[in-house]
Amino acid sequence: MKYTVVIKTLFGLEEVLKKELEEIGITEVTVLSRAIEFEADLEQIYKCNLHLRTALSVLVKISYGKVRNENELYSFIRKVEWDSYFDIDKTIAVRAVSLSTKMNHSLFLEQKTKDAIVDYFRDKYGYRPDVDVRNPQVNISLYLTDDICILYLDSSGKPLYLRGFDKEIGEAPINECLAAGILYLSGWNCEDDLIDTMCGSGTFITEAYMMASKFPPTIKRREFAFLNWKNFDYAIWQNILTNAHDQIIKTNANIIACDISPDAVRLTRSNLMKIDREHTVKTLPKNFFHLKGFTNGGLIVCNPPYGERLKLADSKAFYKKIGDKLKFDFAGYTAWIISSDLAAVKFIGMKPEKKIELYNGRLECRLLSYSIYKGSRKDRDYK
Repeated sequence: MKYTVVIKTLFGLEEVLKKELEEIGITEVTVLSRAIEFEADLEQIYKCNLHLRTALSVLVKISYGKVRNENELYSFIRKVEWDSYFDIDKTIAVRAVSLSTKMNHSLFLEQKTKDAIVDYFRDKYGYRPDVDVRNPQVNISLYLTDDICILYLDSSGKPLYLRGFDKEIGEAPINECLAAGILYLSGWNCEDDLIDTMCGSGTFITEAYMMASKFPPTIKRREFAFLNWKNFDYAIWQNILTNAHDQIIKTNANIIACDISPDAVRLTRSNLMKIDREHTVKTLPKNFFHLKGFTNGGLIVCNPPYGERLKLADSKAFYKKIGDKLKFDFAGYTAWIISSDLAAVKFIGMKPEKKIELYNGRLECRLLSYSIYKGSRKDRDYK
């Protein structure tokens, strides 16, 4: 049986997600804003939850219809045969998103949806499922425009950026899906040297290590909402997990994590150990501006302070210092820097070869790439 599936992602990562879907055999898709829609069977839905690094959630459409007011909304939801999707002993939660000018209060919509669902069960069985807004077993999503309502079951449950290895978080972390997306956008081949010069708690590093080792991003995760669905197929899921474990390799990639803060490096080490106690990542508690001896060439990723949650005394001078360091000591590398400080980042002093608009949380950012070489650009172009 095929289902209509919508996978949510971050702004700017739609094409990256499309390529990820192609890698697991899903090629007929429609690219939307921050999402991709396609038809899939249960096996593909499970694979999406396990393998997609830039997916936030995997939604399965269960009903679609016109509603003009709250009474029609209630009737529309009440008519769904909810017991065909999950048993009455499962806990539920509802999340509503509204673009309607008539019914735009999300909490009201969530309450109305919940009422219709529990009334369906109460009328049919004499009792109802419980609501658990913190850790539900079944997640229902409602999307409403002025006259169209779409109901989804969220097959993921908790967002997929929660990878499942109890990650320790430092200050100003970057979202895991965003970090993975940046690595894809950089074109890193999972073999060349990769250095995170200001690693924080190691999100770029853990994502890079999992990519290079072919670790599915959520393979250590034990909770997915689809496990609680009535049609959950245990045999299919176990076969997917077995195949995924068999594909994990020992990477030869030279991955290096660096940070001026010993606490940040400790967090990175701890997070890596939770993924693989035999990981090969090098962790250096050193100031980026004091690093020397990197001559192999490769990729640099950097999520420097934006001056938002980590304050900078002089952001322009700081970014200039980053540019000077790259030019003098990292010839042969390509640097990818993400920042929301769109004024200060100009002081890096090099012309970016690519500028990509992204969002880190609510912060509008630019992902900038710089090819670093010895001598002047003019000399290189002449040669």
